[in-house]
Amino acid sequence: MRVVTIPATGESFDLDRPGAVAKWNRALNRRYAMENLRGHGNPVVRRIERRRRRSLAALVPPFDRALDLGAEDGSLAAEWRGKGRFTMLLDLDAAMLRKGGAPGAAADATCLPIRGGSFDVVVLSAILEHVVEPRDAVAEAARVLRPGGRLVAYVPWDTAVVWLKRWARRLRLGLGALAEGQAPGHLRTFDRVSLRLLFAPFAREVRIRLDPLSLGYYVEALV
Repeated sequence: MRVVTIPATGESFDLDRPGAVAKWNRALNRRYAMENLRGHGNPVVRRIERRRRRSLAALVPPFDRALDLGAEDGSLAAEWRGKGRFTMLLDLDAAMLRKGGAPGAAADATCLPIRGGSFDVVVLSAILEHVVEPRDAVAEAARVLRPGGRLVAYVPWDTAVVWLKRWARRLRLGLGALAEGQAPGHLRTFDRVSLRLLFAPFAREVRIRLDPLSLGYYVEALV
């Protein structure tokens, strides 16, 4: 049994129960959506988020059709809109898509209702650390890519994030609503080795870069 709790509300969810993952995801989004970082009161947090978005968008190659998994309100996909013809937005929480007024579909990243070989690029931004079975999410992302397509991913460097938040509080730098310790909803911590093991079975080439300034790992996997 895998039970998780929302720190701010005390709500608990047994992720092995049917429908619990979607309910947990919606509860997380009400308190800790990534969009909160864009308008965060601390300028350092805003700058880190801005760099993360721009760095991820820079890895997206020109495309005909792209898929953004865990798209939230669609604001991240807007960063690479000029590079291609069409981006499909997908999020487990339909309310997040409606919040941004963006067209998209509510679906589970580990079981995509999409025909294989449909996209040139699939983006997984800050999603794999939230997934109960990240291997299934990567396998599905690879399945819906055409041969020669590209997976682009961002995964937070949780070890450094936890350390920095601890010191920011000691120095009273004011991180506002950022939760202490590992971010709520993170089920696992990744490093370069675990990311390579995760992507390598589905790709002919995997490139991984750690960027300390945006506190995360960037992955490019060629399928």
